Amino acid sequence: MQSRILLSIISFMILFIANGCSSDEETKYLEGVTGEIVEIDDESFLIQDYPGKVDLKYTNETVFKGKSRNELDVGDRVKTWYASEALDSNPLQATASRIEFVE
Repeated sequence: MQSRILLSIISFMILFIANGCSSDEETKYLEGVTGEIVEIDDESFLIQDYPGKVDLKYTNETVFKGKSRNELDVGDRVKTWYASEALDSNPLQATASRIEFVE
């Protein structure tokens, strides 16, 4: 009887730890849009993703691939990942976890 209880507690702890580790990674890289940068501000990019646009904010935690933040220009094509779900607004608003330059 005690071994069943102990086994249940250990199983629960393993599931709890595994679930906590995986959910953080899943929310960190939600696939975003692929489109053209049409405007650059101090803290965001406006990206045209036909048929709409996305106001994509970046932070110190945003990972840039292919080009650094300072090398990206209007007209560059990028693929993005969001740190969380985009806000349903016009244009959509999101925070980038990753921005990758596409040639």
